Amino acid sequence: MNDHGARAALSLAEIEGVVDSASRAPSILNCQPWRFRVDRDAIDLFAVPERMPSTLDPTGREAFLSLGAALLNLRLAIAAAGRSPAVQLLPSAADRTHAATVRIGGPAPMSDLERPLFAAIPKRQTSRVPFTDERVPEEQFIHLQDAAAAEGGWLDPATGLHRAAVLDVLHEADGVQRADPALVAEFRRWTGDRDRPDTGIATESLGPRPNNPSAVVRDLTLGSVRGRPSAEFETDGLLAVLLTTGDTPADWLRGGLALQRALLTATSLGISVGLLSHGTEVTNLRPLVRDAGSRWRFPQIVLRLGHGPAMPPTPRLPLAEIVSVVGAH
Repeated sequence: MNDHGARAALSLAEIEGVVDSASRAPSILNCQPWRFRVDRDAIDLFAVPERMPSTLDPTGREAFLSLGAALLNLRLAIAAAGRSPAVQLLPSAADRTHAATVRIGGPAPMSDLERPLFAAIPKRQTSRVPFTDERVPEEQFIHLQDAAAAEGGWLDPATGLHRAAVLDVLHEADGVQRADPALVAEFRRWTGDRDRPDTGIATESLGPRPNNPSAVVRDLTLGSVRGRPSAEFETDGLLAVLLTTGDTPADWLRGGLALQRALLTATSLGISVGLLSHGTEVTNLRPLVRDAGSRWRFPQIVLRLGHGPAMPPTPRLPLAEIVSVVGAH
């Protein structure tokens, strides 16, 4: 082992810390489609197909967005441990589940820009509750745009005709998915009929059902879980669309990096965010959430932004199931 490798090696406690931080990323239906392999000076990130909802996400696009979000957390956690992370996306042409390799460099101070992002990791939540009437200030939204841009993404606010088009897509996509028995069954397996308590979304984390069926919120049960309370949701809150310049697995990973940096920035600013991914899950509707000025970009997800109370945390898989360590530490 060379001197660089000796400096770069993380202790077992540090490994557990950085992987725990990575696993706090949002994922499609909280499926947590990641596995980490740790060697002395590198951490490899892999997709786990058997944990991915294949009916909802047949191409793996949303799973790779989730992996990109976990990668951003991993990068921040390595920096917080006082090391310099270097990321290579899709390092293996032979193994398409190998999403990224993060090389762990020598000692390096964490930047002042990254410190609040790392501190926001355990606080970040996906909101499924009504927002208050408090608006997101324009200057704060610009911070979110800058955060997405720092990772190669674009965050476009949906206003005017663009907002109307996004609302139409969200409502149509919800209807399309509710009419698909296979999708309804898959959503049920990740919500009401979960096989295990540490994946998917528990009933208490689903949020209330909207009184108004046209409310801008997603019912992750597609109406299949009854007995939940109902509530009035905001009707004119801020919506935004996250886009990337390409639409390959590498672009999806970059989209996840941009999404998570925006989400952590929002958390640090006290902004709540809901993920309205159904607007981009129905293939023929996905292009329609783009603004006319963004026709050359690819929409990855719609965000709902505002201010709301905290929600119960979603569960996480134990570290023993998502990380393996090779080599001596």
